[in-house]
Amino acid sequence: MFYKVTAMLRKVAAVAHPRFFFQRIMKQGSGIGPYCVLSFDCDFPRDVAVLPQLVEMLDRYDVKASFACIGQWIRAYPTEHRCLVEAGHELLNHTQTHPNLYHPDYEYAQTADLNKEYFNQIGREGRREEIERCHATFSEILDVVPTGFRTPHFGALHVDDVYPILVELGYRISSSLTAGTRGVKPFRVENCLWEVPLSPCPLHPFGVFDSWHSIAKANASHAGEGELAGLFSHLVDFVSSQGGLANVYFDPCDMLGSGEMERVMELLVESELPVITYGELVDILEREEAGLSAVGCSQTEQCHLVD
Repeated sequence: MFYKVTAMLRKVAAVAHPRFFFQRIMKQGSGIGPYCVLSFDCDFPRDVAVLPQLVEMLDRYDVKASFACIGQWIRAYPTEHRCLVEAGHELLNHTQTHPNLYHPDYEYAQTADLNKEYFNQIGREGRREEIERCHATFSEILDVVPTGFRTPHFGALHVDDVYPILVELGYRISSSLTAGTRGVKPFRVENCLWEVPLSPCPLHPFGVFDSWHSIAKANASHAGEGELAGLFSHLVDFVSSQGGLANVYFDPCDMLGSGEMERVMELLVESELPVITYGELVDILEREEAGLSAVGCSQTEQCHLVD
């Protein structure tokens, strides 16, 4: 109870002093980086439809990103997902049906094929089935064996019992938590499995830096033209000067349709902040942890060294 009250008081104080709490959270990441991970959640068919356009833009800026993909959409739209593989981007398991994807307030989220269940309420075996079915879909349709995972709706529906399931499947990465609640630094949860929390919004430090709360939801917080990009610039400037990781999540359709994606890419070019995938980040962390050089061991050898 004490910790819940303390957390609630911090969130209340953050409303009045967001920049202070943002800096306090981000400073915990010093000692790594500076790096940026761009991640995208392909939650709805409208997001999948714009993947070729997004891939073209990322290619133009010579950036590799990480895409959280849903099994049922991979089966329904294999061509669009294969363009991610062909372009060399990283793919994350985002479950087979993404409990809960249905939302009564948004037309695009009201179709009958959207899951209404909640990921944290379907039980451990239900969560296992969602993860394993998506894993099998990656292999069958895309000929890809994923090693990264993202919980549907991040920390709000995340349950730690997914970690042993991921380890059994040979996963190395999860990016399912928020920096405001679990710290900004990547950390080990099981053997070779790392959790990489998502960065906070400079004005909402106990949320995540994403396009949903910024520009997409009803009464979005930062919907003005260039406003999201301006906040992203603040995050990038902090990481570039102080070290750490800018780990952000975007929805493809909203980012491209608003023009914010192009602005974000231009800011990254100007900043010269290295953009890497989760897999590349974990490679770096494991080499540093084991005291290995950049031309060190294989993944398996690294795991034995750091266990």
